[in-house]
Amino acid sequence: MKRPGGFDPGSNPEAERLAAEAREQREAEARAAEAREAAARDAAAREAAAREADAVAAARPADEQVTEDISSSLDLEKLRAVPDRVRSLLPKREPRDVDPVVAAEKRLRVAERQNKRRRKRETRRFTAESRRRRRRVLIVLATVAGLLLFVAVGAFTPIMSVRDVRVEGAASVDAEAVTAALAEFDGVPLALVDENDVLRALEPFPLIQRFAVERVPPQTLIVRIEEREPVVALQEGDVLRLYDAAGVVLGEVAERPEGVPLGSSAMRNTSSKGFLAASKVVRDMPAGLRAQLAEVNSVSGQDVTFQLTSGVEVFWGNPEETKRKSLVLETMLKSLGDRPVSHIDVSSTESPIFK
Repeated sequence: MKRPGGFDPGSNPEAERLAAEAREQREAEARAAEAREAAARDAAAREAAAREADAVAAARPADEQVTEDISSSLDLEKLRAVPDRVRSLLPKREPRDVDPVVAAEKRLRVAERQNKRRRKRETRRFTAESRRRRRRVLIVLATVAGLLLFVAVGAFTPIMSVRDVRVEGAASVDAEAVTAALAEFDGVPLALVDENDVLRALEPFPLIQRFAVERVPPQTLIVRIEEREPVVALQEGDVLRLYDAAGVVLGEVAERPEGVPLGSSAMRNTSSKGFLAASKVVRDMPAGLRAQLAEVNSVSGQDVTFQLTSGVEVFWGNPEETKRKSLVLETMLKSLGDRPVSHIDVSSTESPIFK
């Protein structure tokens, strides 16, 4: 017992603190129990009210049933406060430690989903590239098939067979005779016209030096010919026999054509060096200068000599630089004019001479 105004030796502060905490705990537990009982009573009251309302509604006729609002009979503030009070009295939940195995499995599942999405994207990308590649291959195959079909139609069907034969470039040669010789190709597919067959058809015409074949779809065959040109005339009895630069006989005439000089007796052998050199020079000469030639002579091929219609003798030399020598000769003839000249030497274009 504490003495008034003095010190109580029997008092213990720690014990008093523990006793106070115990009292507070008992009071809190009592309040929690009271709150639980109040919540139970309120729930029971609500259930009873609901059952009573259901019974009243069932007892009424269907057309007289009404809905009653019982919220006014309930203490809503008290109901809302109960869960908070109860929750404050419950012990706090300690945070659980994360299981490393579970975390690793979760990360693995996330990685698998990401990998799956990546594979889907790659699959779509490669699938698109594969479709583009197939499309390119199909285009190439369709093009090749179209070409093959075109060739097959042109080669094996009468749609693109020869129906019209044209001969171009004929001057001395009878064009109608050449066309008649090429009539054997009528009805032959254009693609199957062989140039060797055309050559055999043109062999009877020695004046034709070369030819070219042009196929014009759908049914036209054009043969362009280049005739041989006479460059030398050789006396054969009472006639003159005309030869081209290759020594091929082109025909016989009574008088020498203009531009075709008369060859000497040394050039009778058409395969000799003299004949080949002289005929080459005449072939490559300009037409204006060829018209002034009267005779030609060559023995070794390095001594080509011409006799002009004016009586001037021209020493040409070898068959090289024909165009340049022709230019020099034409210039000298114009420069000399009416001066009496008997000999001109153009074998050296750098230093031509005349006398």
